[in-house]
Amino acid sequence: MAASVTVLTVVYLAAALIGALTAAAVWRRREAPGGAALAGMLAAVAIWALCDVIEVHLTTVDAKRLSSQFQYFGVVSAAPFFFHAALALSGRRRPLSPAARAAGWGIPLVTIVVAWSSPWHTWLWQSIAIEPGSVFAVYHYGWWFWVLTAQNYVLLAIGTTVLLRASVQVARPFRGPLLVVVISVLLPWLGNIAYVFKLSPWQGLNWFSISITVSGVLLAWVVVREGLLDLLPRAREALVGLMTDGVVVLDRDGAVLFANRAAIDVLAIQDGPVRLPEALWTAGASDDLRSRELELDVGGTRKWIDVRSDVVRDRWGETAGRLLVVRDITARKALETERENLIVDLQDALHTVRTLEDLLPICANCRNVRDDEGYWRRIDEYLYSHAGVQFTHGLCPTCAEQLYGQYLRADAANRSDPERSD
Repeated sequence: MAASVTVLTVVYLAAALIGALTAAAVWRRREAPGGAALAGMLAAVAIWALCDVIEVHLTTVDAKRLSSQFQYFGVVSAAPFFFHAALALSGRRRPLSPAARAAGWGIPLVTIVVAWSSPWHTWLWQSIAIEPGSVFAVYHYGWWFWVLTAQNYVLLAIGTTVLLRASVQVARPFRGPLLVVVISVLLPWLGNIAYVFKLSPWQGLNWFSISITVSGVLLAWVVVREGLLDLLPRAREALVGLMTDGVVVLDRDGAVLFANRAAIDVLAIQDGPVRLPEALWTAGASDDLRSRELELDVGGTRKWIDVRSDVVRDRWGETAGRLLVVRDITARKALETERENLIVDLQDALHTVRTLEDLLPICANCRNVRDDEGYWRRIDEYLYSHAGVQFTHGLCPTCAEQLYGQYLRADAANRSDPERSD
């Protein structure tokens, strides 16, 4: 007998521990659809198994009844939690109506009251007996127990059906995790059926605890290893992986946590722990600077990188890291430089053309100029026709001397000697 108690203690305790650890692992992904409900179901079965451990070591009917009363907090909530988890994992977006929620949780809540008031009625347990020479209690169930059991199996059937339909409809990579959930949930309930209907060959052995151990291992594997509750993040990751822009997630110290294929190619990111150049992950560090164009040495090659940065904050509003979107703009920069050089060359050429247009052909002898039509005209006529310039005629001192020098000198002499002019 002592050996049997020891074995059962180990089995039940292992089941409770696995259920609790799996619930903790799933709870970390509670933000994902179905995460909180699935964690609640696993916590419920952990309470269920833990109370089995305690009950094995109790020797009186009243003590075993008290243990079972605490156990029913897990018993009544496991199926409703699974039902909600199944709906969420199947992709249902419309919330349940208040009436549906009341129907799902009404009987479990009433059962808690029935269990704790069981010393005064036989609704849940008609009798609890400990056979001579045994530590195992034999429960003879009342009519309310079968009401609860019927509802649990209905919720189990609906949830399992929903998950099976979803496993057919979702993309092929996501079918396996959903099918594993169905199997891992069916195992404990098959064990529970064996216990409720006394199908176990070993008296007092709750096959539920055995099956929940296997189920917990499966759920831990499919949630943690296969990322069951990360379906949406996995879809986003697949989308990010197909983007032509590089996407990099950094921690608060600038270490690379994630980089898609485009970012790996642009920034030449190697395997293993990597820190990007500080100029990259400090780009956009201030509120007024969220986009920059940087020239960096990447893998021995000078590249121009367009960097758009945004702060990633945790639930407390603290900076948890940075999200970078990078793009190789080296070719664009080369085209811009070529365009700017071409513009300068064109401006120089235009200036030269304008300079040539400003040259006016003029005869070296008669000083006539050639107009746009090729005719030679006097310069005063040309300027008048092109610029509206009117000329007043006169002689410069040099020309006056050449043409009328003797007269001018004589006139000057007469003015200086009035008697000679008489």
